[in-house]
Amino acid sequence: MVVLAVLWILYYMLHSLLATLWVKNRVAQRWPRAFRFYRLGYNQLSVWLFMAIVRYQLSLPALRLLPYHPALLVLGGVLLAAGVAVAVLAIRGYDVGEFAGWRYVRHGAGAADTPLQVEGLNRVVRHPLYLGLLLLLAGIWLLLPTTTGSVFVGCAVLYILLGTRLEERKLLRRFGAAYVRYQQRVPQLLPRIA
Repeated sequence: MVVLAVLWILYYMLHSLLATLWVKNRVAQRWPRAFRFYRLGYNQLSVWLFMAIVRYQLSLPALRLLPYHPALLVLGGVLLAAGVAVAVLAIRGYDVGEFAGWRYVRHGAGAADTPLQVEGLNRVVRHPLYLGLLLLLAGIWLLLPTTTGSVFVGCAVLYILLGTRLEERKLLRRFGAAYVRYQQRVPQLLPRIA
């Protein structure tokens, strides 16, 4: 389990490092003509490394931590479905071409010149995609409460919580006072109950 945890931690650290403005700026300076493919390559690398670690995780023996119970299966299924629904709705509120990297291939660095998104689910929480992923992870863990699943879910939740802080810093630099006002109006991850 230690090796698995180290792999997930290294994966998320690399994922965060490659998303920093410092790394992006260095790559843009070093290879300006190739930089338009950075986001696309970043996403491809993320997917392939993720799949490789999942494959390794599935090869490990997994001890079940909770007994089978219909209520856990129902709750897990509900959380999983809610997480997928929130994540899909969140992604629909963004420029998918920018998110995936295709817009950068066509338009270069100017593809990032999108306005602050405050509509849709972004009116409820500042990071609806992360909220969806947290719900999805809770559902996965309740459906498959195993040792290996716990390592994955624990590392992923930690990454989302830390990654949200890093994302907030980037958004503050990018949008300045507009983002400060947005932070004051809209909660970060958990919706306010009226």
